[in-house]
Amino acid sequence: MSQPRILIPTPVQDFERRRFSMAQSYIQSVIAAGAVPLMIPVTLDTGTLRELYQSCAGVLLTGGDDVDPMLFGEATHAKTEGIDRVRDDVEIAMSQWAATDDKPLFAICRGIQVMNVAFGGTLIQDVPTQYHDERFDIQHSGRYEAASRSTVLHHVCVEPQSQLAGIVGSGDVGVNSFHHQAAKDVGDGLVVSARAKDGLIEALEMPERKFYLGVQWHPEEMTTERADMLALFKQFVAATVA
Repeated sequence: MSQPRILIPTPVQDFERRRFSMAQSYIQSVIAAGAVPLMIPVTLDTGTLRELYQSCAGVLLTGGDDVDPMLFGEATHAKTEGIDRVRDDVEIAMSQWAATDDKPLFAICRGIQVMNVAFGGTLIQDVPTQYHDERFDIQHSGRYEAASRSTVLHHVCVEPQSQLAGIVGSGDVGVNSFHHQAAKDVGDGLVVSARAKDGLIEALEMPERKFYLGVQWHPEEMTTERADMLALFKQFVAATVA
């Protein structure tokens, strides 16, 4: 059997907005899980994107800049940055297509935020100023040196009986953390499967789908050291051939 192909919407992310780019860790994690990653420019027309989506076995939504708050009915916060409405619209459409078609989708960091907005959810636009709880010393928007992006900054509590728990186990799981936004009101059909100790949503999933899961941390940066993080990618890929 040929390896399943995973579609990865790929935005323009370089400083001068001249290059399409995607972190190597996403690509290597998909390959390590037994699939072939296909980086697809988000600027393609809708018809072409739909054809490419249909030709792939699963969709991976990756990290990046902030989702346009107009999509969830809010004014832009002073800390919201890097809005790319073309990327937003493409990834929201793919989130909806995958849910309708029961096509496996794995969403990471910005990806979980897009997934939530796609179903009517809202976002905390800046966790440090809109959510921070001084009772908990949690570095959600931690800054890392290049050599330590796999460092655990805090723990999340995974809900028992969730799809996520079936992969990484229930209870406390150590994660890295690179975000300043997060899901607030949960979108229709999604359920919370993990929270940080301060209550911030760290994972969402859609029950009764083969694999429809989003996490707020960056497991792709931990797959070479952590079997549970690699298992997220392996289970995602396994669902594409189930």
